[in-house]
Amino acid sequence: MNHNPPAREMELMALKALSYADDRMSESFEMKDVSEYLGISYSYFYHSFTTVIGEPYWQYVKRHRLEVSAGLLRHSGYNISEIADRTGYATVAAYTKAFTQYFDKSPRNFRKIGTLPNEKRTLDMVNLIVQAFDKQGELFTPLFSFERTETDHLPDSTLFYTLLSRGQDPVAQMIMKMNREEQRMRGIIGNHNLVNAKVITSTLDSVPVTDYERMSMYAGILVPNKDITPVLEQTILGEKLMTKHIPGGHYITLPVPTDFATAGIPMYEFIDRYIKEGVFKMSGTHFFISMLAPNSCVIYIPHFKQLI
Repeated sequence: MNHNPPAREMELMALKALSYADDRMSESFEMKDVSEYLGISYSYFYHSFTTVIGEPYWQYVKRHRLEVSAGLLRHSGYNISEIADRTGYATVAAYTKAFTQYFDKSPRNFRKIGTLPNEKRTLDMVNLIVQAFDKQGELFTPLFSFERTETDHLPDSTLFYTLLSRGQDPVAQMIMKMNREEQRMRGIIGNHNLVNAKVITSTLDSVPVTDYERMSMYAGILVPNKDITPVLEQTILGEKLMTKHIPGGHYITLPVPTDFATAGIPMYEFIDRYIKEGVFKMSGTHFFISMLAPNSCVIYIPHFKQLI
């Protein structure tokens, strides 16, 4: 057991702890479970996580769960009891109390808010992107139309990923690091002949709620569980990638002839607009962009099939 790892190793352990919590959103666990998973002492884990991430571990876990629950309140078709269960609360009463203390509104009243402060910032960014394209004489807004969507069904899968941002400008960090990480991910896909895998990017956080500067953007490989082999798992271990289980289900897909960074912000406006219009409801917060080529990608949004 290494009690004094170098800074980079300490950061990787903190990020694995973050990933551990994100992948166990509905589960009950203790800090000793995480420290044992990481192979370090409880005390060292407690202090090192706070040093690297900037907040105590349980504060992060609580904040992350409540922000994800707020995203589900905003965009999903689940009732409050189902959302409480999906984000690790044993009772609706416990969830309502925690949520109200954090957001200063009950879950029911939160659902009635027209536009959140962070949503306004995102929508303002959309307007800037649209204006930039309009000046170039390109038709941008029609690309993000529901009439262009298709539907798909994805199997239970696992996301193997690396974080591109943490406590920094997330989009800038994503753009700076994506080329290298995309090449690395495509190399893994090619070496293991993962014909059904996708190179994807998105965030672990709740877009309408989490502060922009705190969002954790990732690049990763989405692999159907049936295609995961022991050899691939060894490669993932060697590449120091983290894991997240992605449930199978129905997805709305929207192909867009732009790069991933340009598509990212309008993607949220697209989701928000059509959910408010009652066209669909999301079945989870795990929407993502599948990168096909430098100027070609597909947006995937999990949804309840019966509402389409």
